[in-house]
Parts: sequence; structure tokens; C-alpha cells
Amino acid sequence: MFVRSCSLSSWSAAGAALVARAPANSPPLSSSPASTPPKPGPRSMASSSAGAGAGRVCVAVVGDVHDDWILDEDTKALHFLKPDLVLFTGDYGNENVQLVKSISDLQFPKAAILGNHDCWRTHQFSEKKVDRVRLQLESLGEQHVGYKCLDFPSIKLSVVGGRPFSCGGDRLFRPKLLSKRLIKRAPGSIMQMKPASSRYGVDDMAGSARKIYDAAAGAPEEHSVILLAHNGPTGLGSRMDDICGRDWVAGAGDHGDPDLEQAISDLQSETGVSIPLVVFGHMHKSLAYGGGLRKMIAFGTNRTIYLNGAVVPRVKQAKDSSPAVSFTSERDGLEGLGSMAPTSRAFTTVDFFDGAVDKISEVWVLVSDSGAELEEETILYKRPREHM
Repeated sequence: MFVRSCSLSSWSAAGAALVARAPANSPPLSSSPASTPPKPGPRSMASSSAGAGAGRVCVAVVGDVHDDWILDEDTKALHFLKPDLVLFTGDYGNENVQLVKSISDLQFPKAAILGNHDCWRTHQFSEKKVDRVRLQLESLGEQHVGYKCLDFPSIKLSVVGGRPFSCGGDRLFRPKLLSKRLIKRAPGSIMQMKPASSRYGVDDMAGSARKIYDAAAGAPEEHSVILLAHNGPTGLGSRMDDICGRDWVAGAGDHGDPDLEQAISDLQSETGVSIPLVVFGHMHKSLAYGGGLRKMIAFGTNRTIYLNGAVVPRVKQAKDSSPAVSFTSERDGLEGLGSMAPTSRAFTTVDFFDGAVDKISEVWVLVSDSGAELEEETILYKRPREHM
């Protein structure tokens, strides 16, 4: 096992990584009529018990999968890590329904969101047939948290989902999947129309920010909130190697989601919601242009930590192992690796203590027929003693 530390000794030592999230510096949201800001949620700004947490809690993050998932192998790895909760950041494959069904069979408490690759070919929900986006949503059920709050009372955490299908930037991706569309029930009769029940009712960035805000404001007062999105927010840097930096063009730029930044800013200024962690993926660790690696962690106001879990590819053949033997798992219906091919599988683990982030590590777990063991750990963050 190899362990190395990239952690910071104190919050202020983050230096340039410390992000001042001033709304005035945010990219403009999509134009929409001025409206009254949403009302704060049910918890009080003065509540001292908000987000008190439940002792020690471990969360495992599975970054963008991109077809690198085998239920039996990843279950072995997760049994070794022993998380209380598993989070999936999306992009399971190009509408890979079978893989998403396999994830839904994972026997751990979990929450997930769909990414842009999960609606790779589907631009809108079909009224005539069951499309592959709908099949993925049905497989995940309540565990898909897009614009919703999923509570885990035993660990005093709530997971709130950002905008599903995000591709980053200042435009809604797959807007017809997000919008509220009217279905005509009788020719020429507007009275026979009603909203489609499977839509999210979002037409612009401002509406999306309100949906995220409302979901988080409804979390139980004693819970800390983890925001789970496919892509991170704007405001975390515009360099190519920043946590949401555009890395496929030489000019770089901030490729975050402005609606997610707006929702977080409003929640922090208007409510007592505790948001110790924002988890996302989409922007891969290995940079597309010029080589190099992305910064996978950033720090914001109110001690919020931003974590990018997109270590891609997340599976690699173990060192000194024999060539893989291909087979199809009867249980998953997915192509996998035979017993002659031990694999290393990537996760990001987040340890909480009393509702605050205590430690974050990128870990590689070696999985073989004989079981699972820690192959490598890189410590990304450890909470300074003065904050304990």
C-alpha cells in the first residue's frame, strides 16, 4: 500500500484555492423576469443545532463511471471501504441502461444523478415509447436526486441534487428534458392540455437555481446537506487545471454551472442550511489539452468544500496481473473481467465528524478473487486541529 498526502495544514493555507464567492463576480444567469427571492427554508438562521451531524460518517464517491463498473467487483471494494453512503456523479455510459440497473442493485445506501452522457441520444422524453433516459430514471427511482432532497436520518445527512444532464457552461443542456411541456389530449382544445408529469418544469438557469434552493431548504434542520451534481458551480476558477476549468481549448475558462452557484449563494445568505460538501464530476482529472492533472478540491465560504470525483478511467488492470479474460456476468448482463484479472478501482472517500468534513482521500482498491485491499491512498484534505 502507498499513502501520500496532498492535504492542507489549515483552511487559510489554501491560498489561491480559497474562493471568494461574491455574487457580483458570477457569470450572468439566463435572462428572466425579476422575481422576489425565494423564502428561506424551515430552519432558522440562528439555529445552533443545524447540521450537528451523527458522529463519524464515511461517504464514498464514485466519479464518472463511463462503463467502468462491475457490480460484484465494486461491491467487494465498497465492503472493504465500509461507507455509510455511496454517491454517484453520473455519466455511467452513453445511455447504458443495463449498467444503471446494476448500480441500482448495489446494496448500500446511495444517491445518484444523471449526467450529459446519460442522455447522449435522447433529446426529449418520448410520448410513444419508453426511452432510455426514462428507463435509467425508473431504475434509480428515489435514489436519483435531481432537484430533490433524499434524507438519511441515521447519519443525519441529506443529499440534494443539482440539475440533471448538465454539460457545464451557461446554457441548459437538453432543455426539452428539463422543461414543462403541455400534452394535447384533444385536437384544438387547450382545456384538454396538462403538464407532462415526468418533466422538471425548468426553462432557464434562474428556475433551475430555485429548484435546487427549494430542495435544500426542505432538508431536516438537524441534517447537514451534501449537494450532488454532475458538474460543479461557477466561481471556482477559470484556469485549465481548476476544478471546473475548461480544458479542451487553449484559452481555458470557467465551465461551471451558474445555477448551482446561485443556489448555493442564496442558501448560504438566506438560510441556516449547513452545506459542508458539494460533490460533482464531469470535468475529468486528466486534462484533455496539454496533459497534466486537474485540481480536484476547492474551498469556499462558510467552510464549504467542493470535491470533483471524476477520476477517469476509474478502473485499471492491476500491476503484474495476467491479461483479462472476457466474460458476461449473468447477474448484471455486463461484460466484465475473469478471475485472472485483478483490478484497481478508484473511489474518493470523505470522512465526516459531527457534520463537518474531517478528511478526503482518493483511494485505489485492489480487487481480486481473494478479496479487496487498499492499494494506494492520496490524502487531499485533513481538517486542521483548530477547526475540530
